[in-house]
Amino acid sequence: MFNTLTLAALLAATIGYRPVAGSPDEPTDLPDKLLAKEGELSVQDVHPLLTLRNIQQAAPQMSNAAFMEYLETARVSAATKVLQAFRETKQLTGTGKRLLQDLPLTEASGAYRDKIIRQGRFVGLALRMRPGMQDIGVRVTALGTQFTEREPGFKLVVVHSSDMAAPVAEVPLPRTDRVYFEWSNLAEPIDLASKPGGTWYIGYYENDLTGQAIRLDQNLQQRPGQCCGNAYMQFDKWSPYVQVLPFSQASGADEIAFQSNTNWGLNLRLEASCDLTQRLAGQVPSFAAAVRQQLAVDLLNLIAYSTRDNGLTDKTKALALMELNNRTDGQPGLLTQLSRTLKALDVDISGVSATCLPCAPKPGAIKFKSIG
Repeated sequence: MFNTLTLAALLAATIGYRPVAGSPDEPTDLPDKLLAKEGELSVQDVHPLLTLRNIQQAAPQMSNAAFMEYLETARVSAATKVLQAFRETKQLTGTGKRLLQDLPLTEASGAYRDKIIRQGRFVGLALRMRPGMQDIGVRVTALGTQFTEREPGFKLVVVHSSDMAAPVAEVPLPRTDRVYFEWSNLAEPIDLASKPGGTWYIGYYENDLTGQAIRLDQNLQQRPGQCCGNAYMQFDKWSPYVQVLPFSQASGADEIAFQSNTNWGLNLRLEASCDLTQRLAGQVPSFAAAVRQQLAVDLLNLIAYSTRDNGLTDKTKALALMELNNRTDGQPGLLTQLSRTLKALDVDISGVSATCLPCAPKPGAIKFKSIG
């Protein structure tokens, strides 16, 4: 449905820390990424007990550098809890449904006579998301190869157009079969949404082969005719989401050429599902208040139940516990306030792909709202 790690990092940055000016016991060397931005609320603004001194004395004993990491982890943890609560109580159905499950680009294979002469190029398959697919997440889950010889030193090279000089990954995949297609699952699927936009190049260097690749004479950019068995049905399943273009890059060249009558001996299995990460990333401010309150609750819990024997007084612990719980006069504590904030959380997202909805969306905005 959405990438929690990606969104948690964005949400965590909406709340920072601010040292108490003039206090000799306050850590003052916070990195910029942890500091509250000018004009924005800090965690200390949520509750005055949440000074860096109190947090440090309540946390496990550690070095100053480790404490900085602790503060960052606390932010990310709070953001993750808010996202989990949102996921569990969302009302919009149909999101997260699987659209493709380990589907190969084609079930066909090349004829042995169609061997490709090695010319020292970088060759493979280029993948681009189709326009309007921001709600769809596509991942490459497995690689198929068809070579004339066993290739124990084969290495899959993954590059993104945002930085052609630095591969995203180089994955050793020893090939032990020859002539026929050999499939290997990828330990870490290639998530096309991890770098939105641009083109992914998935391939190999011809000089790394001892034999030759076997070419499949099929245009992966066009729908096969019905005379070609069920190939058109396979194409119809994955082509609405992604474009696949065989490519080659001559050694030492900057230009990339695209072909239509080869697959360079490669095949891919694809997985696709509805993924609202990009849309939710555009609605980060809608989550900010909940993240602030969740972080305050987490840190007050830390203070209230700290077992360290240091300068943190029993009075401070008692005050933290009192602020978490409802008061006898009916005033809600921070736990109740957080619960109400999560229930009132509205994230306004317009234009969610109809593919990810149980039915066509109605005109106007679509609202995610917690069940109250």
